Amino acid sequence: MPASTGQTIAQKILARAAGRETVAPGEYVNCVPDHVVTQEMVWPMHKRNLEKIGATSFARPEKAIIVIDHTPAAATGSPHAATHHMLKQLTRDFGVDNFYGPNTGLRHLVLVERGFARPGSLVFSDEGNIASIGAVGALNIPMSTDVLAPLLNDRHWVCVPRTVRIELVGSLPFGVTGRDLVQAIIRDHEEQGTFLQCCVEYGGPALAQLSLDDRQAILASTFHTGSDTAIMDVDARALDYVDERADGRPYQVMRSDPDADYAAVLTYDLSQLTPMVTVPPTQSGAVDVARVAGRRIDQAAVGSCANNRLDDMRAAAAVLRGRRIAPHVTMYISPGSQNVYAAAAREGLLEVFAEAGATVLSPGCNTCWGYLGVLSGEDVSITTHQFNYQGRNGSTQASVHLASPYTVAASAVAGEIADPRPLLAGRL
Repeated sequence: MPASTGQTIAQKILARAAGRETVAPGEYVNCVPDHVVTQEMVWPMHKRNLEKIGATSFARPEKAIIVIDHTPAAATGSPHAATHHMLKQLTRDFGVDNFYGPNTGLRHLVLVERGFARPGSLVFSDEGNIASIGAVGALNIPMSTDVLAPLLNDRHWVCVPRTVRIELVGSLPFGVTGRDLVQAIIRDHEEQGTFLQCCVEYGGPALAQLSLDDRQAILASTFHTGSDTAIMDVDARALDYVDERADGRPYQVMRSDPDADYAAVLTYDLSQLTPMVTVPPTQSGAVDVARVAGRRIDQAAVGSCANNRLDDMRAAAAVLRGRRIAPHVTMYISPGSQNVYAAAAREGLLEVFAEAGATVLSPGCNTCWGYLGVLSGEDVSITTHQFNYQGRNGSTQASVHLASPYTVAASAVAGEIADPRPLLAGRL
């Protein structure tokens, strides 16, 4: 490849991790990660595999980050309590100091809140939604159950993705969030396969208007476009966040070269967005809330790695403050981490939720994968979850709609899918 060919952010991070000057899309390169992160659900299988090969140590245990985030509370009779016990013992035996037990929070938030994810760093993980770390300029490469390999070898192969650039312009209208933006992007590109084997790189003048929480929400759901991963330009707001948490760990801000070769460059005007609802059973079914307003709901939930941060708690509280959820609706709120939970408590948000009739759960994945808040029969829910396929949260006859925290909270109050803007008037 000619030395003058420009590199994208993802290419630069992978080149550094591979000990190369440059890498090209489609190349397979051996990369050394800065961290490897995984969750508890896969560890019974990992432990069996470790025993089969006789492995008793990791190559670089200080790089391992193991988090119990899907099962923050192990119910009587469930296998999860045994998994929690096993992981506590295994991390001691393998010298893994970065073990975060039940109710600490999701891996996504642990990585950014505790300064593991930093500009230019490479993280191997077991989940594509961990692309949320791209809000601080870190690159997530998901590899599902193969994540055990880099723990043992301190390296793994990566197919260098192409990069699609999305330029953000304009300003978010009243009552619209980054979640509405990413639902529109998924609608436009998931079925077409525009982003397959790509890293989606976000930038543009509108990026500066988005909070770190909103940026993470966008990146956490971008995986559902069919992309491999996603990342954002790093600006002063992101660097301020990193500097408060890096604890002296080094980092290197990577920026795409002016002549970087993009697979495509797209522009999204935030000012043209409206509150969106993604109708089941596909990720690409986003429509204007007006199209489905009035449909009765049985359950509402704010949580998941898409929308479980402090801004999301504030958004739900802005609607719920001084109101009650409809009598026939069950509502759950899942803060994403202990830090989010504590901050929400200090701001009085947990009191708002309780007085509105919502149930606040401990930090964790909780309702998104159906661990709590199971749907039955033909229940209809509206949530900030990541998925809406049939059977995701219980009954295969149930219907799951995806929306922003504003829209979910407004629907909980109305008892039916509702536009949040009338309930937000005078509150923002």
